[in-house]
Amino acid sequence: MDPQGVMEDDRVRALLRALVRRVHELGPSGGVPLLDTEELGVRCLLLPMNPEPVDVLSPREREIARMVGLGHTNKMIAAVLEISLYTVSTHLRRIFAKLDVSTRAAMVAVLSDNHGLPKSG
Repeated sequence: MDPQGVMEDDRVRALLRALVRRVHELGPSGGVPLLDTEELGVRCLLLPMNPEPVDVLSPREREIARMVGLGHTNKMIAAVLEISLYTVSTHLRRIFAKLDVSTRAAMVAVLSDNHGLPKSG
């Protein structure tokens, strides 16, 4: 085998070892990402194929989605979180893109179906 092939084999073995270690550390519950490592100068990021919708949102996006689920308007959200109305709209556009929805109702439905909207209280 040529030197390049040997190096690629070593890289694959190292990545597999790192993956096995990571999955073993995480246990059955898993997490995001499953693997984020650098081996032999190559960064590898392994994400689950079907993450829960709430897992793709940032903490701020989750908070805004929760507030939308509670019936708050963008203006109310902006006031409560002390951010601009434009920032709220930007967060909602990003949430819609991440969840592949086009309305607030669809966003709430997707997150409610996946237990992504925590209850108020």
